[in-house]
Amino acid sequence: MPDSEFEDAAGFLLEGILQLLLFGGAVLGVLAIGAATGTWLIVRRVRRSGILRRRIERGSSRLRTFSTDASSRELARLRLQLERSTDATRRSVAAAIAQGAPTGDLAATADDLARAEAVLCERLALAEREPNRPLREELARDIARQVSSLCDLSAQLRRTLLEVHQAAGSRQLDRATSRLTMEIGALNTWSTAYGTGSRRA
Repeated sequence: MPDSEFEDAAGFLLEGILQLLLFGGAVLGVLAIGAATGTWLIVRRVRRSGILRRRIERGSSRLRTFSTDASSRELARLRLQLERSTDATRRSVAAAIAQGAPTGDLAATADDLARAEAVLCERLALAEREPNRPLREELARDIARQVSSLCDLSAQLRRTLLEVHQAAGSRQLDRATSRLTMEIGALNTWSTAYGTGSRRA
C-alpha cells in the first residue's frame, strides 16, 4: 500500500512537472514570437525612414569626398552642396510658414526647387556609377553648373524669405514698442495721479 501511494505521488509530481514545462514552453514561444515581430517592425520602420536614409546617404557622400578619384570626390561634394542648400531652403520655408510670414508662391517655388534637386540627385547617382572616368568627369562638370544654378536660386529664395520675415518682424517690433510706450505712459499717469506711497487703511 505505501508503494502505491508513493507511485501515485511520483506520477502526480511527474505530471505536474510536465504541465509546468509545457506551460513554460508556451510562454517562451509567445515571447519569442513577440520579440521577432517587434524586431521585424523596428527594422521595417528604420528601412522606410526617410530621415535615416538621408543620413546614411549623406554619410556615404562624406566618405566619398575622400576618394582617390577626383571626379568621384567632385560628385560627392556636389551632392553634399545640393543637400545642404535644399535642406536650408526647406527649413527657411517651414520657419516662415510657422511664424505666419507672408510667403506668397515662394512655398510652391521651393517645391519646384525640391523636384529639381531630386532630378539632379538621380543624375548624380548615375554619374557616380559611371565606370568610364573621362565621361564621369564630363558629367561632373555639367552637373556642377546645374547644381551651382540651383544653389543660387535656393539662396535667392532664402534671401527673399528672410527679407519678408525681417519686414514682418520689424512691423511687430514697432507695434510692440508703441504698445510698451503707451503702457509706460499710462503707468506714469497712474503713479502721479494716485501716488506710489503706502496704502492708507
